[in-house]
Amino acid sequence: MKNFTPTLVFLFFLCLYNFSSAQEKFGFNIQNTLQESNHLNSSSDENERLNRLLPITYTYDDGWISDNPIGIATSIDTIIIESGTVNISANTVCDNLVVNPGAAVTVDTGVTLTTAVVDLNSTSQMFSSLIADGTIIGAVNYHRYASKIGTNDLISSPVSNQLFEAFALVNIGDLAASGLIRAFAPYNTTAGAYQNYDIINNATTVIESGVGYRVATVDGSTLTFSGLVRTDDVLDIPISDAASGDAWNLIGNPYPSYLEFDTFFNLNKSQFDGASHRAIYGYDGDASDGWTVWNQATIDSPAITELIAPGQAFFVKAKPGGGLIDFTTSMRCSGTSDDFILGRTTLSAHHGHIKLNMSSGSSSYSTDFYFNSNASDGFDPGYDAALYGEPSSFSIYSHLVENNTGTAFAIQSLNPDAMYDIAVPLGINATQGQEITISITETDMPNTIDIYLEDTVANTLTLLNTNDFVFTPSTDLSGTGRFFLRFESDVLHVAQSTLEILSIYNNTQDRTIVISGELQQGTTGKLYNMSGQLVLSNALNSATTQNNINVSALSTGIYMLELSNSANDIRIHKLIIQ
Repeated sequence: MKNFTPTLVFLFFLCLYNFSSAQEKFGFNIQNTLQESNHLNSSSDENERLNRLLPITYTYDDGWISDNPIGIATSIDTIIIESGTVNISANTVCDNLVVNPGAAVTVDTGVTLTTAVVDLNSTSQMFSSLIADGTIIGAVNYHRYASKIGTNDLISSPVSNQLFEAFALVNIGDLAASGLIRAFAPYNTTAGAYQNYDIINNATTVIESGVGYRVATVDGSTLTFSGLVRTDDVLDIPISDAASGDAWNLIGNPYPSYLEFDTFFNLNKSQFDGASHRAIYGYDGDASDGWTVWNQATIDSPAITELIAPGQAFFVKAKPGGGLIDFTTSMRCSGTSDDFILGRTTLSAHHGHIKLNMSSGSSSYSTDFYFNSNASDGFDPGYDAALYGEPSSFSIYSHLVENNTGTAFAIQSLNPDAMYDIAVPLGINATQGQEITISITETDMPNTIDIYLEDTVANTLTLLNTNDFVFTPSTDLSGTGRFFLRFESDVLHVAQSTLEILSIYNNTQDRTIVISGELQQGTTGKLYNMSGQLVLSNALNSATTQNNINVSALSTGIYMLELSNSANDIRIHKLIIQ
């Protein structure tokens, strides 16, 4: 130290002081930087928190497009179900739940959905579905499509506790009106008429659950039903057998979900008329046909989708003394079908079905035939269903094959053995001069079965499997007697007469048809071409066991030979003439 001068010592301590000051200053800056960083992080969290106050729209389209909102959505968020089925399995809050046509939502037991509003939408052919086993806190609106005035519709309310005044007000401009009267009418069986509501006398009338109404919109649009979703059974809806209304009653689905028809039918069929109307009758909007009929035969058939749409009403005919109808929560299900328009497996009782349609211009009418092991050739309650009312001026229907009482049937069920050889009387009502086409529009018959339409006046036999029957009547048509629907099979034919044991074949060398076997007196053979035209008619000789019909003048092709005798036995046999 003795070599250090006072000046150097001074400088040394000055440097130490400056370093210490710098260190303190540097330390202060680090602290400030950390504090600023913490402040920035705090600001970021605050921004995220503030941003979360903005609403989020969650969308489900057979899977969540964004995050799954069940249990995490807030009261400002919207949940939209475009397609598929969403199960709300945890308490959920949202501002608006929207369920679009074809989509479905289920709220589980013990779960609460809290929302400002649930909007259930529909179109003319698709409906949304809501099954509520839990609790829904908030308004529920079902926007139910209804046809325009002139066509009209039969619908029921999918919610409960709504007054007609509120309903008419929210649907002003859409619900068809005339003065105070609105196109909204229950069917009064005692009076035998629809009775339209008006906005004064029916202001405090409650739109009842399980009751059907005839309604119409101005131009075909939705009507909004607002109220509570039923989570309980809707029981003891009275149906009347009053003579003025011919025991017809208009009832409807009380839930905002589809109903399984088979469950409904099996629970309530004992309350329906057992004579010939053990079925439900849904209006399909067709001006000439008008009715879709479902019964046990349609339940057994895999060709029909038997789901009653949300807000769908239909007619039933009460048993003598009237009855009580029950709708239960066990009937509810999801679905995507039209109203009277989930697949089901083939049941062993069902063996075949065809829908036979008659059309002319814009007019169309259909009748159905089922082959079911629970049915016979006579009347079978629950399997045979008569028309709704009397046959119209343009209609097609059938009479029973056995024990015919003159009742016109919309559905006739037959035993499966009958499909191999039976003739069903057809009733056709039509006006002179209009071209008519009769065709099979739906079928699930075995491919070994041939189905013919026989015109006994024109002497034609048309194979409907491959051809339509087209004709123009020269007089007005009404009732049965002229036309028959024949089911035949050359492969699986059940012998029921002496005609069935005959041997029939072509002799190509001689160009003859050979009929070998014993014949009854009065047996005739008629030969038809594939256009259904009668080309030959021969009286056959019962004194010999072999008859030959000369066909040398006929061109090569497929023909149908009809044999008939005085015992009214008939056999049809297909032949190829070469």
